[in-house]
Amino acid sequence: MTKDTERLGTKGHLAMLLIMSTAYIAVFGSIQGFKAMLPLVRDEFAITGAQAGLYATFFYASGVILAIFSGRIVDAVGARKGLLGGVTIIMTLMLLHTLMPVFSLLLLLALFTGIGFSIVTPSINKGVIELVDSSRRAVSNGIVHAGGGIGGILGSSILPMIGERFGWRTSLVAMAFVALAMAGILFKFFHPVNNYVSDEEKDVGPRSFKADLKKVATDPRVLLVTLIGIMAGLSVGNITIHYTLFLTDDLGFSPSLAGVTLSVFIAGGIIGNPLYGYVNDRFFLSNRRIGLFVLGLIVAAMFAVLAFYFVPFQPERWVVVVLSFVFGFFSFAIMGMMFTTLGDVAGPRYMGMATGLMLVFTRMSMMIGPPIVGRITDVTGDYALGWKVIALIVLVLIVAFYVFSHKYRHLLKRN
Repeated sequence: MTKDTERLGTKGHLAMLLIMSTAYIAVFGSIQGFKAMLPLVRDEFAITGAQAGLYATFFYASGVILAIFSGRIVDAVGARKGLLGGVTIIMTLMLLHTLMPVFSLLLLLALFTGIGFSIVTPSINKGVIELVDSSRRAVSNGIVHAGGGIGGILGSSILPMIGERFGWRTSLVAMAFVALAMAGILFKFFHPVNNYVSDEEKDVGPRSFKADLKKVATDPRVLLVTLIGIMAGLSVGNITIHYTLFLTDDLGFSPSLAGVTLSVFIAGGIIGNPLYGYVNDRFFLSNRRIGLFVLGLIVAAMFAVLAFYFVPFQPERWVVVVLSFVFGFFSFAIMGMMFTTLGDVAGPRYMGMATGLMLVFTRMSMMIGPPIVGRITDVTGDYALGWKVIALIVLVLIVAFYVFSHKYRHLLKRN
């Protein structure tokens, strides 16, 4: 072990992870903050709620279309340039949002904003796999991905307050300055040392997009992890879209209390991402297969709780808030564990492209799942059946992953 490795294994290692997390703080603060201000945007442009919701559709659509290509770019330029480029793209596009005179142009910008996000995520994952030994990757991924939750809470709570007083355009200008500060931190302090890239990985030679894509898309281990990506998209995607509506319509929460409860859900994810990663590294001995299986079972059970306990029995408000924290703890932990497992099987050379492939499946489920759940709710009158359907799908996916990954179980744990 080199001196650099020893340094990064202690204080330097944690510092690098926290610096990397600033990219997610900037990205999710901008994106979630703008989504939270959609009511203000709707009022200015006199559009319907359904039209306003198209912003998320356009944002995720670009990720589905271009995720693999952006992952390939990250593989070519490296984690540092990828993070700087992704944050700069989003910062610039947020400023351009403030200049748009019609809503249709905002939808066009949403497509390009999604590209910035598609660059940041594989850059984060590539940086972690290069920086950290496999025995600490789960907790390290959890720390970095927790930055997304922090940014989401800050953006969704602070930007609407500024927007209500000074206008949503002014609020976005303020967020752009925050993103600029985060980019400055990355530029000044993020200089990763690739301690855990083998000689084989370093000697890559000429890169062929077609050959690399074939390598990733035909790797059965990567394809197995995409099952987790679908599960993550269904669970986290539906909660972030529908949870406040569920709380207000089915449980009688006020809009403000529903918003606070969603923030508690996200806060659970901020803590759950690194803490469950620590549990997996320390107590499960970095066995990703077992760690993901346990997570999937818990998340399926939590959706069942929403359907079979929350809806019919209408528990006390404090019970809902506490269980929402628990739900968020385990739901968001899927993200960190998913990308950790992907890094273990794809390796540093293919991590960007593998992340892009994963994002295709994750975002497709985020785009398809919420409208289906919304339609089920419109027909039945409450969210109970929708939550049951998600619980069943999550259960099927995690069991399928566990069964079919048996052949590769020795590659999904610490040797």
